[in-house]
Amino acid sequence: MDDREPTDTQRIWLTHVEACAAGGGSMKAYAEAHGLDLQSFYLWKGRLKKLGLIAVPEERHRHATGIVPVALRAAPRTDKAHTRIELANGIVIEVPLNADADALCGLLRHAIDLR
Repeated sequence: MDDREPTDTQRIWLTHVEACAAGGGSMKAYAEAHGLDLQSFYLWKGRLKKLGLIAVPEERHRHATGIVPVALRAAPRTDKAHTRIELANGIVIEVPLNADADALCGLLRHAIDLR
């Protein structure tokens, strides 16, 4: 980012992005609770990242390069040995019922962060 100060509009959206992150909830839930347009919220978060106003944690850099453990396959509807999870951000995860709980939690954490 250059040395210019953020604009008032940038500061407003930065405040929302930081508050959402601190709250730990989804952007969708935060936007609904605060009367924000979700599409604008995502747009401004991206703009603020590009401007360097939002720091991306080092851990996120590793996953942003595609090293997210995703092994999805479409299970037949009659296959009761799998469970299907559909996230609000459009990601669908299908896992065996006997999937390792820690691995599943990690996968869900990463999938939710791909907003």
